[in-house]
Amino acid sequence: MDMRSLALALVAAAGAAPALAQDSVSRNANGGSGLPGDVPSAWSATGVRSAYVVDLTPFATSRGTPFGVAPLMKAGRANTSRFNALNISGTISQALATGAVFPSPSYIRWTQAGGGINTFENDASLNAPVSPTGPASVFGVAMLDVDEVVAGTSNVVTNHVSAAQVAFDPAQPGRLFVSRVNAASNSSGLTQPDRSQLGLGSIDAEGNVCIRADGYGVAATGTTPLQGDNYFRIRLPARGTSVDVIDNSGGTQPAATDWLLVQSGVTTAVPTAIPATLAGRSVLVGADFVGQLRTETNAGVLTSTGAHRPGALDHRGSAAVSAKVLFPGSVATGAVLTRATGGSGRTDSISVFGLGASGAVTGARTITTPAAVSDQCDAFAWPFASGSIRGYDSQMTFRGGVGPVAVSKDASGLSLAAATLYSGSTPNPATPQNAIAVARFDATQPSGPVSWTLAAWVDADAMTGKQITGDYGQDGAPGTGDAGEGDGQVNALDAPIGRLAGVNESSLGLSGPSLSAPAFDSAGNVYFIASAIFNRAQGQQIVQEYGVGLFRAVYNGSSMCYTLDLVLRTGQIVAGANSARNYRIDAVSLSDADSVSSASMASAGATQQAWNNVASEGLAPESPVALGGLVATARIVYDVNQDGQFLDPTAVGGNPASTDEAYNVLLYVGNLEQPPASCDPDLNQDGNVDQDDIAYLINVIGGGENPTGIDPDFNLDGNADQDDVSALINVVAGGLCP
Repeated sequence: MDMRSLALALVAAAGAAPALAQDSVSRNANGGSGLPGDVPSAWSATGVRSAYVVDLTPFATSRGTPFGVAPLMKAGRANTSRFNALNISGTISQALATGAVFPSPSYIRWTQAGGGINTFENDASLNAPVSPTGPASVFGVAMLDVDEVVAGTSNVVTNHVSAAQVAFDPAQPGRLFVSRVNAASNSSGLTQPDRSQLGLGSIDAEGNVCIRADGYGVAATGTTPLQGDNYFRIRLPARGTSVDVIDNSGGTQPAATDWLLVQSGVTTAVPTAIPATLAGRSVLVGADFVGQLRTETNAGVLTSTGAHRPGALDHRGSAAVSAKVLFPGSVATGAVLTRATGGSGRTDSISVFGLGASGAVTGARTITTPAAVSDQCDAFAWPFASGSIRGYDSQMTFRGGVGPVAVSKDASGLSLAAATLYSGSTPNPATPQNAIAVARFDATQPSGPVSWTLAAWVDADAMTGKQITGDYGQDGAPGTGDAGEGDGQVNALDAPIGRLAGVNESSLGLSGPSLSAPAFDSAGNVYFIASAIFNRAQGQQIVQEYGVGLFRAVYNGSSMCYTLDLVLRTGQIVAGANSARNYRIDAVSLSDADSVSSASMASAGATQQAWNNVASEGLAPESPVALGGLVATARIVYDVNQDGQFLDPTAVGGNPASTDEAYNVLLYVGNLEQPPASCDPDLNQDGNVDQDDIAYLINVIGGGENPTGIDPDFNLDGNADQDDVSALINVVAGGLCP
């Protein structure tokens, strides 16, 4: 499906598609239904740039791991008949900047219903300014939204890439300071024709947003429609409050817009980038349709190479970038799906490659899926049936997300790669018969052994799937208070709480794949979206119901096994910390009938660094600190009148008089806990904590010998410098560990 056709199809199905937003509801000034809500026009000054606080709401996964959740951004608003547009892809930065400056000097915060950023639809008297000080930890998030409006006699598909630099104080991880910017648009106003169509690539903590753009099917005429395939980078700190429209002249805000691939005749996939946090500058990386990797080896200049895929005919879909380093001389690692030279033409392989600070490939290895792959824990032989790796079909290559393959490293130093398998020798991007395969190997050994297992699987023909675990007691249903429920451990007293299921098991007539692409965290856990059958209590009986959820497959490195943990699911109710209203997660995107949905999970939906860049080697896989952050698109409905019904007035067949409000948003899931302070100040390991340890650290930072092998980054801020010496002096004097 092409980019414009996808957008039209999504708009037509608005009631069924998902996405997420900042935690607020309107003051309902018109006294009628919840419309228009409180999303400002995407072309207004407030819609272009705003700064606000989002507080996380604590929750626990089915296995009891504590996290925080909040809607970070609402999709923009272009159509007056809907609360907001559809959010069709989202991403988070692959590296975190620590010891940084807060991106905005001041933010607004509200804790009552009606507070928010909209000048007209929120009550400004409920807002309070907040001006944080001190060093901040910063990450980036971005999303692409689409909507359909009428401009004259033309149907126009609007696109907006909204992005934010999100900061927090590590001493208060539950409070996020969001500096949101409308990075790029494809038209200049509500009644204007579209000049381009956009695809979301990546963002880094420094606010560099990389996108793809073309002019397929746009309504504009003359010289303004964008020609060919194009890559742009929009620098958020340089953006003002006017719209940056992408067309055949580039961006209308050239001071903030880098045009990196200009009107190319070769088709390209959505790009990613090496974060400036790692490389010193944003380094765009993109895959084209002739098997070449295009990297920004000099600022503003792309070069092509095939060195990233040894032993492969070509590649498929978009490339992914991870902050985990697998190859010597690298600052990051890339991965892309490939077709092995000796294969049968199927997409049967994963090519993993190192990336230097200049974007040059520093080493590469291609691994090929075996003929049969099993779940190591369940001893289940999934019916691969000469299938292939997919998740890049239809709109995915052009709209995002990035990407269909994930790469990381486990605590033992071995490389991990994961992708979603589709069963059957005839490629079917809509088959519900799927599994997420994980490979473990040494990336630097071209012929070294590869171990395979399954993190998740669905046998749609047999109507079965991998079991989901939880601390719900003997009946496997939450809230019944039976033996073993909520005792803080998952053991023999706890029955499975459900299982993964094929979308064909739903009574809603759904079709498409049953599993999204995977995303890794720092511990090798795999996050994904899937359809499932859940247990729940109905009176005195335990019944099963179909739903869609965000799952975590918890990694056991010693056995190379994965255990499923439910993170969030449709129907779940969350207490909004800022809106003072409950919201229900009504939809989490999985498939769009002919392929996996762009709004579903992709590898760039999570970061492979641990929270606040803490050392991941000593973390238990189930620790919430192992997750540096995750974003997912969803549709949420606020119970504005607090009657417990969550009635979307825009839903087909719903109550148009309802005062409840429904939004498509970008949902953030992350750690709420501060890791326990632990450090060993005896750096020279002589049994004493004294001035000699300080002298030892100064010598190592200065380039001297390091016989005890310490990490000179004592304060864990990503740099080895005078701040580490100061932190050690404080600890030696009796202060707390950094």
